[in-house]
Amino acid sequence: MPSVSERFWSKVEQRAPDDCWDWQASRNKKGYGSFGRGDRQVLAHRMAWELTNGGDPEGICVLHRCDNPPCCNPSHLFLGTRVDNNHDMIEKGRA
Repeated sequence: MPSVSERFWSKVEQRAPDDCWDWQASRNKKGYGSFGRGDRQVLAHRMAWELTNGGDPEGICVLHRCDNPPCCNPSHLFLGTRVDNNHDMIEKGRA
């Protein structure tokens, strides 16, 4: 039986290190990937951050530098508060 990590990364199109690594499985209405972990769904980019950095950053958002919702490239992800997330959204013209 594959590990959670193996199952997760098998659904990500891993390309060059600086490219977006798009989620290839189910996505929500906003384009974010959705990954089943146990009895709940987790946003795929958040799971990518957790698998790469260890642990769930509870209460903290996982944001995209690339502004590409299905991207799971850990180098494109960073942590921020809800305020940071809202500022990021405004700066990128998504407000």
